[in-house]
Amino acid sequence: MEWHLLAQGGLNGIMLGLNYALIALGLTLIFGIMGIVNFAHGEMYMLGGYVAFFLFGQFGLNFFATLVAAAVIVGFLGVLLEKFIFRPLTSRPKIELTSLIAAVGLAWVLQTLAVIAFGEQDQKVPSAFKGIINMGGVIITAERLAAILIGFSLVVILNVFLLRTKTGRAIRAVAQDKEAAALQGIGVSRISALSFGIGCGLASCAGALVAPIFFINPFLGSEVILKAFLVVILGGMGSIPGAMLGGLVLGFIESYGSLFFSVPTVMVLTFILIIVILIVRPQGLLGHE
Repeated sequence: MEWHLLAQGGLNGIMLGLNYALIALGLTLIFGIMGIVNFAHGEMYMLGGYVAFFLFGQFGLNFFATLVAAAVIVGFLGVLLEKFIFRPLTSRPKIELTSLIAAVGLAWVLQTLAVIAFGEQDQKVPSAFKGIINMGGVIITAERLAAILIGFSLVVILNVFLLRTKTGRAIRAVAQDKEAAALQGIGVSRISALSFGIGCGLASCAGALVAPIFFINPFLGSEVILKAFLVVILGGMGSIPGAMLGGLVLGFIESYGSLFFSVPTVMVLTFILIIVILIVRPQGLLGHE
């Protein structure tokens, strides 16, 4: 196999990996703060794709403004979901089971509403960045290169926010110890709502970012949530660096695997590899015991 095909596979792997990382980062943030496994997280990705379809594809809004709008709209929805659905469950026994059931039910409701509102057919979002770029024999579309650069920028912005800002430090403090954070005057409920909103906003940005590259439909959420959980488990539950690393690992596996095998075979090999990794390191690549 020629080197430029391997290089193109690497670029595609980076694009997929960053996209998976954005979804998994939101999932990790929600789990780290609230201990909730949000099975409805994939629907936030799907809704982000539809925000791009309408605001950019139908109304011609600037693509970058569309990304911001997707993060704000779906992020606000996340805040409402946290306040009215998930927060009341935190004071009840067996929160893991009740929140899991609520999340699965919510995912089904959102998917059904999307089918009613948008129909079952695939929708195509027009290209935001046109053209093909040739980098020394390695060819990539401007659309995919933009997805890499924007995805990387969003990951960097999130990390700077969590590490360098007062609110970001408060989020990390609540994730480490809620009681201690509350004793220091941090509003745990406010941080939980904000974290849920940020997590949903990240997933929506991921959906909007690749909407011009892939088709969108109401069932995108159920397709992507499994991969998001694979990334989180692979990187380590609750680990933000692990979510980024896990996303890239899965992206490279899919990209390079598709060069040699069929899609079902790649999925089987992916599961086998992850099972082997978890046998050797049960806490994930960057997780802790």
